[in-house]
Order: sequence, then structure tokens, then C-alpha cells
Amino acid sequence: MCFLLPVASSNPIFGPRQVTGLLGGSVTVKCYYPRTSVNRHDRKYWCKESRSQCVTVISSSGYTAQDFSGRATITDFPEQGIFTIEISKLVEKDTSFYKCGIGLNDRGLSFKCPCCVKCKN
Repeated sequence: MCFLLPVASSNPIFGPRQVTGLLGGSVTVKCYYPRTSVNRHDRKYWCKESRSQCVTVISSSGYTAQDFSGRATITDFPEQGIFTIEISKLVEKDTSFYKCGIGLNDRGLSFKCPCCVKCKN
């Protein structure tokens, strides 16, 4: 089961508070951003936080990390100011903290999710 709870924030980008999925299942995450002409055309991304950096999982520029190849998609809806990330075939190592953003990782606008993808049996 997947729970997506948008978080209103003073941050120009925001997303879900918690994302939960079943092992082998899928989750869909919505990230909201200001509808400006710059944001409309800039790179959107979903990254997995590590100790030193946020490592890109998938981006709208066509990149998908090897661990997520064939099971992650990103779709931008610029007229609505939303992009979605879908991750399927969830595995335990997907449990982590993530960030959605626009531009370059850790340099553009981003939302550090106070959430995890939690994979349960």
C-alpha cells in the first residue's frame, strides 16, 4: 500500500511526508514546484541521500541509476507544476531518505523529504 501525503511548506518545492510500499510492489511520488518558465525547462530529479551527497536515482535529462534501471520512471507535468516518480519492483535496499529537486543536485531548488520509502512484507 502506498501513502502519499503532500507537505505544504515555505520551500518552493515540496513532496510527500511518507511513502510506503510493499516489497515487489511499486510507489508513485509527486513533487510540486513553482510554475515559472525557468522551472518548466530545467532538469527534474529524484535522488537517494547518502552521507556525503544525494545520488541521482532518475532525472528528466534521461539518466537512470543502474540499480533502478527498468523500474523507475519520471514524468514532468510543467503546466501543473508537478513531476512524478514511479519506482516498481521494490526491494529492501530501496528503503532510504530521498530528495526531489530542480536543477543540479544540491545546487538548485530541492525538497529534502522528511520521509522514507519503506518496503514491507
